[in-house]
Amino acid sequence: MEEKLLEHFQQSISQHKDNLQNWLNSNTTNKDVHLGYSNVKDVLNIVTEFKGLLEKIEYKEYGKCEVCQEDIETDRLEHDCTTNICLDCYSEDQLRNLERDLELAAKVQEQLLPCCTPYIEGVEIAFRSKPAGVVGGDYHDFFTLKGGSQGIAIGDVMGKGLPASMLMSNLQASLRILGPDYDRLDQLAAHLNRLFRYNLKLIKFISLFLGSIDLAERKFTYCNAGHHSPLFWQAKNNSFKWLKPTAPAIGLIPEAEFKSSEIMVNEEDIIVFYTDGLTEARNHEKEEFGEERLIQSLQKRKIRTTEDLLADIWNDVGAHAVQITDDITLMVVRFV
Repeated sequence: MEEKLLEHFQQSISQHKDNLQNWLNSNTTNKDVHLGYSNVKDVLNIVTEFKGLLEKIEYKEYGKCEVCQEDIETDRLEHDCTTNICLDCYSEDQLRNLERDLELAAKVQEQLLPCCTPYIEGVEIAFRSKPAGVVGGDYHDFFTLKGGSQGIAIGDVMGKGLPASMLMSNLQASLRILGPDYDRLDQLAAHLNRLFRYNLKLIKFISLFLGSIDLAERKFTYCNAGHHSPLFWQAKNNSFKWLKPTAPAIGLIPEAEFKSSEIMVNEEDIIVFYTDGLTEARNHEKEEFGEERLIQSLQKRKIRTTEDLLADIWNDVGAHAVQITDDITLMVVRFV
C-alpha cells in the first residue's frame, strides 16, 4: 500500500482509538448511553483491535490480504478498516451471495427514495441522485410536518456502500414517522439525534438538512445539522447566501443544542441543495468542483425551468470530474 494511504488509515484509526480510549478513561457514569449502549468490554476489544491495526501499519503490513498477501481494495478498507481478505480470494459462492445482496439492497433503496416531487403551488422542485457504488449513503426526501407543512430533507451518512445505505434507510423511516408529530424543525432534529446516538455505534454520524416551506408567509425555515451549506440565490438583487449549519451532525454529540433559522423568499428565488460528493468531485489536477464553481454554474445560466437548471449544474460537475468517487445528490428548489 502507498505511503500516503497508510498515513491516511493511521490517522483515521488513531483518532477512533483515542476517542474510545478517552471514553474509557473518563469518569462518565452513564457510559452506555454515550456510546450507543456499548459496554466497556466491547469497547476494550475494539481498542485492542485498533492497536493491532496500528502495529500492522507501523510494519507496513496493513491492508494485505491474509490469503494472497496482495493489497485489499481501498474502498472496502474505508468501509471497514478491519477487512482482511480481498475480493479476489472470495469463493465463487461468496461472490454470488455478495452480488445478490447488493442487487437486493439497491432495489430496496430505490424503492425507499422518492420517485417524484410533491406538488406545491408556487414551488418547482427537481432532484437527481447517483451513488458511487451499487448503493449509497446519500439521502433526500419529502415529508409532512405537524399541521401539514411540506418538509424537505437532504442528508449524507458518513461512509459509502451497504452499511451507509442501511443507515440511510433507517433515517428515512424515522423521519417519516416522527415528522407529523413536530411543527418545529429544531425539535425534530433533536429527537432524531436522541434516537440515532444509540444506533450509530461508536464512529458514525449523519449530516442532515431539514427545511419547511411556508408560502403564505413567504418563508423558508431550516435546521442544518452539520450538512454542507445549501446555496440561496435571491433573484431580486442577484445575491448569494449560504444556509450554514445551525447545529452539529446527527449522532455526533449526545446532548447537542439544535436551532432553526429562516429566510424570506420571493418569486424566482432559488435554493440549491447538494451532498459533498458534488463539491468534492475532482479533476485531473485534483482540484475540487467547489462552492465557487457551483456559484458560477448558477450565475451563467438564464433561468428556465428547474429541471434545466439542475441538468446544467449536473453536467458542469460531470465535465469537471475525472471520476465520481462519492455519492452525489443535487436538489433545486425554485419559488415561482
